[in-house]
Amino acid sequence: MLVGNGRSYLAAIITGDVAGSEIDSQIERMNATLPHYRKIRMFHAVRESFTIENGLLTANGKLKRDAIAARYGKEIDEMYAKTEA
Repeated sequence: MLVGNGRSYLAAIITGDVAGSEIDSQIERMNATLPHYRKIRMFHAVRESFTIENGLLTANGKLKRDAIAARYGKEIDEMYAKTEA
């Protein structure tokens, strides 16, 4: 899930059991085709997937952005604090 509304850049919460180096590689590949304001500059990886059962997806499979932001608020704030310090 991308986050960054009202922030200076985009960041992402990545779900699943994926190595950090693989995430870096894929983000770098994707960012190469995007203008600077659409590039993902930070990410946080979590093993838990977004599901209906854990309350992070709707019955239609859409992201519950507010619920995700509430659950991972500390991690989101930390991603942005790294560049503000």
